[in-house]
Amino acid sequence: MKPAVFLDRDGTLIENRGYICEMSQVGFYPFAAAAVRRLNRAGFTVVVVSNQSAVARGICSQEQVIALHRQLQEHFRARGAEIAAFYHCPFLADGVVPAFRCQSPLRKPEPGMLRLAAAELGLDLAA
Repeated sequence: MKPAVFLDRDGTLIENRGYICEMSQVGFYPFAAAAVRRLNRAGFTVVVVSNQSAVARGICSQEQVIALHRQLQEHFRARGAEIAAFYHCPFLADGVVPAFRCQSPLRKPEPGMLRLAAAELGLDLAA
């Protein structure tokens, strides 16, 4: 089992610019890649967990969020910073898109995304 660090996306890894659906909307913090590299070197698996209610609100599609996360992962990888995985919760209890309108154990502050990542990536949540 590996130790991990879980990071939020908006306002932590990238600038919080509201609902972001495409890479052209992303603002990068100049220190973010170096911070992830330091975590990697310290032996931590870095995982991003993010509520993405834009999907339930009909602002972004699920496919757009997944594509953006792949692009972000590649952006950091090209700078020597490995993000093992991105997890997001597209659900919102009062969303407008019926398929995503619900309560979800994945939605932070619930621990669903952390538990899912631990199971899929072999992470030690206690570490």
